[in-house]
Parts: sequence; structure tokens; C-alpha cells
Amino acid sequence: MCGCEAPAPAMSPTLAALRISDRDAFFDATQTLLRELDLPPARVDRETGLLSTVPTTSGQWFEFWRADSRGGYQVLENSLHTIRRTVTVSLARPQGGAAGDEYQLSVEVQKERYSAPERQVTTASGALAIYNERLPTEEGLRGAASRGAHWVPLGRDVLFEEHLLDRIIERAGQAPTTRPAAARNSPN
Repeated sequence: MCGCEAPAPAMSPTLAALRISDRDAFFDATQTLLRELDLPPARVDRETGLLSTVPTTSGQWFEFWRADSRGGYQVLENSLHTIRRTVTVSLARPQGGAAGDEYQLSVEVQKERYSAPERQVTTASGALAIYNERLPTEEGLRGAASRGAHWVPLGRDVLFEEHLLDRIIERAGQAPTTRPAAARNSPN
């Protein structure tokens, strides 16, 4: 696959400054966009301007309609592992207490990979019971497959953060007043 180089690590927050005349309508439009992208809300706090989603399993190579895989590396990673993403959108007044309709919009996407103990397969018929708890793990232990399973944090997904920020700004129907060059995390 071309373009399978790992994305650059996050160097700064993904944010933009916007003029928003109707904060509630903007918040509703952002919520609607996240739902359209199969990212249902887990927490919505309009007072503090915080919206976070339920951790959602990411799309694989054949799920071309999913927007959470940005670039060849992400598609390959999602296809080889069970990856989930949690999105947090924050809408706050900028530092310094600017008045009026100035807001700072930030988007953060956390990635996690599912890790479960591998099962021991020693015979052809044992492969049929690979998801059964009677089949021992590689350590020789028997028990529920979910025992020992956990999510490993992989950090931020900068490419998806940039994509979401662009889509939210586009949905708002206006250009950002400022978008710091340092906030652009991707080298492209």
C-alpha cells in the first residue's frame, strides 16, 4: 500500500478560533456531524462546551464509507487490529477572556488497541474452539477470553483530528478567524 508511513506524532493541540453567533446551534450541528460519522455522544455539557463520544471501533479496509481511517497506515492498522477511537470536542472562550462571539474550538481523538491473551491451538479440531474458554491461553491458563483483555492507549490520531476540525468548521458555514500554523500537526 502506498502511503503506509505512520503519521507524525501530535506536536500541539488541534484547534481553531471561530466567531459563533449561535453557540447552541453550533453545538447541535457538531453533535449531528459526529452522529453521522458513527460517533455517538457519551457526554454533552453545554455549559462548559464539552462533548465527548462513546469509544467506537474503527472501520477496516472494506468499510469505505467510514471516515475515521485517514491514510493508508490508518486503514492497514485498523484492518490488522481492533482499534477504537474516542473524540472530545471543546468549545471555550479564548485565553484572555475575549468578549463577544469569539470561541476556541479544539478537537482531540484518542486511539486504543484491543489486547487479549492468545489461545493455544495444538490440533485442527482445537481451531474450531479458538474462542471458547475451554481452550487454554499460551500460558496454559483456562478461563473466559475476556479475562486479561484490555485496551492499550496509542495516543492521539492527528489526521482524524484535522479532518474532524475541518468538517466542523465547514458545517458551521464560515471560515475560522485564526487557525494557528502550529496547530496543523500533519506535514502535508
